[in-house]
Amino acid sequence: MNAPHTRSDIPVYEPHDLEVDGQLISHNVWVDGHRTSVRLEAVMWQALHEIAEREELTIHQVITIVSRRQHQNASLTATIRAFLVAYYRAVSRGIATLMLRELSDLPSDMKL
Repeated sequence: MNAPHTRSDIPVYEPHDLEVDGQLISHNVWVDGHRTSVRLEAVMWQALHEIAEREELTIHQVITIVSRRQHQNASLTATIRAFLVAYYRAVSRGIATLMLRELSDLPSDMKL
């Protein structure tokens, strides 16, 4: 049986401690005009901020859009985590953006 090929010239990603420590951080967010608290890992908050910046939305708008697709038996945090995976999978497949504003029914000037 042949051993799998390894390439020493492939860079290995070394995650920062905050990306893998798993500690939950709570932040207050506005979802459809209502304040709520969301507990996510630091890396999840970082990803939400990156997506909000990329999509030219606030983090509150991104979470509102995600919450509107939340299954009745799922928590908001679980829905956010699933969204983050789906978003980055889409980006890795070459889709430049999910155009969240077009997927939502948020007014273009929504301010939270």
